[in-house]
Amino acid sequence: MLLREKYLKKIEPFIESDLIKVITGMRRSGKSVLLTQIKDKLLEKGVNEKQILFINFESLKYKSLYNAETLYAYLNEKLDDKNKNYVFFDEIQLVDEFERVLNSLRVDYNISIFITGSNGDLLSGELATLLSGRYIKFDIFPFTYQEYVTFLNLDPMDENVFKDYILFGGLPQTYSFKNTQEKEALLIDILDSIVYKDILMNLSAKNIETIKRFINYVLQSTSLDFNAQSIVKYLKSERINTTPDTIYSYIDAILNSLIVRKCSRYDIKGKKILKRNEKYYVADLGLRNHTLNLEKIDYGACLETIVYNHLIADGYEVNVGKIDDYEIDFIAIKPGKKMYIQVAYLLANDEIIHREFRGLEAIADNYEKIVISYDKVDFSRNGIKHVNIMSFLMKK
Repeated sequence: MLLREKYLKKIEPFIESDLIKVITGMRRSGKSVLLTQIKDKLLEKGVNEKQILFINFESLKYKSLYNAETLYAYLNEKLDDKNKNYVFFDEIQLVDEFERVLNSLRVDYNISIFITGSNGDLLSGELATLLSGRYIKFDIFPFTYQEYVTFLNLDPMDENVFKDYILFGGLPQTYSFKNTQEKEALLIDILDSIVYKDILMNLSAKNIETIKRFINYVLQSTSLDFNAQSIVKYLKSERINTTPDTIYSYIDAILNSLIVRKCSRYDIKGKKILKRNEKYYVADLGLRNHTLNLEKIDYGACLETIVYNHLIADGYEVNVGKIDDYEIDFIAIKPGKKMYIQVAYLLANDEIIHREFRGLEAIADNYEKIVISYDKVDFSRNGIKHVNIMSFLMKK
């Protein structure tokens, strides 16, 4: 079991805090394992196991606790009035009005609370106002390439290792299987679970086939521009009639499942977010590449998706850049750091090299500018670095 050190380091300063620790991420990305690792840290520090309560609401064992009052009554019998309690709630969104329970626990007990959920809107409803300012949120992602090669003890510069990561993604459970067919079956099962438990339930929709086809369209279109009108036309050509408003309700439900994330456009000269033609990136390529029966893999789109996921997992705020008529794949910002990044599969000729560098050359400031590709030859020029993608993903 790989320790998710970067997440543990972020959470550890808050372990004793009365702030509720909220851990969100798509299904099977390792939230439950992370909770177990936090629990192990407590035991290592000498906390008595009787002070720790762990409930996974996806277990039938706890199905009777999906009501707020019932859950609170159960906890009232279990918690210690005299010592500090450490409570872990896995997939708490299954409990109706769970915010009321959390707020009451904070008032009534000396307690540290950890919760997970597979919903981007976990704390955005009316009841969430009860917890305003009383929680801190941590996003968890599937394994980055660095975590993947570390967990499996692989050579990070081996091209076959990298291609396997592109094909099968970073969901930890897939590494339990050696056989391609078994991995594919697992990935299909995970996607079905997300579709039925997180997306369709959120939409309360009847037209299941239309929604599933739309989800496939979004997964297949990772890194491409998103335009509701063009999707309406595409579905119409497939004899499915819908409207832009319906499409946006679908995409909201998909975003809430955390299977896909939105990347907005940013006007570099005007210094403002542009509210049109966003891009969407699938959170795990394995779900895309082994559930859509693709005839061939678009490696350019896959490399761009991997870099995007690597950046957000590393704590960057990421936007697509626009300067004049040029597009910059990513502007990545976090405190003390800013980068402009272009991603290409191969810099195969002078025309492609010019295309990938010219947008970065048009930016007048002195922040770091990088072109990332699969090439191993260094094409750096005019102060712009060119980096092999495997080397980039392994840099700390």
